[in-house]
Amino acid sequence: MYAKEMLKQSLPLLIFCGLGGIVAGSTLGVMADILQNIPGLIVVIPAIIALRGNISTAFGSRLGSAYHLGIIDAENMWNDELKQNIIGSLVLSFLISIIIGILAYVTTILFFDVHPDPLKLISIVLLAGVISAIILTLMTIVIIFVVFKRGYDPDNITGPALATFGDIVTMFCIFGSAILVEVIM
Repeated sequence: MYAKEMLKQSLPLLIFCGLGGIVAGSTLGVMADILQNIPGLIVVIPAIIALRGNISTAFGSRLGSAYHLGIIDAENMWNDELKQNIIGSLVLSFLISIIIGILAYVTTILFFDVHPDPLKLISIVLLAGVISAIILTLMTIVIIFVVFKRGYDPDNITGPALATFGDIVTMFCIFGSAILVEVIM
């Protein structure tokens, strides 16, 4: 009986995840010109997508565990536990985005013998990382809240949903940040 319920909760979401991967890949295809104009940007994409997916899913898992432990529930979500997790997620996103930008800069020089503008590359990564962190943190809270209200097990839904939303949101944030930084700098 439990397997049937898990399948009922997860299958539509997994189908949606497949479609989300197609959207994220299509966004990458649209970015072809920007990727050619900004050296090193292609190096950033796998790292920042992995960053957002990992931080968001870990955040969702922590909230799911807090739910199972009775620390938070649908009526008592906005407590210190949630606030500390939000702050930790955002700070981690900010710091790791800077590190990814620096590593992408160094990697581009070492492996491709191309010298990108370090300020431009790090700015794109930082801006995309922070914007996607804010969006995905809010999405995580909404997903957890909806899952609680519907009585579903958060472990069946948050991981796949956040990984997919993370890919899509992060690709759009990289794309938007690259355009914005390209216009400004």
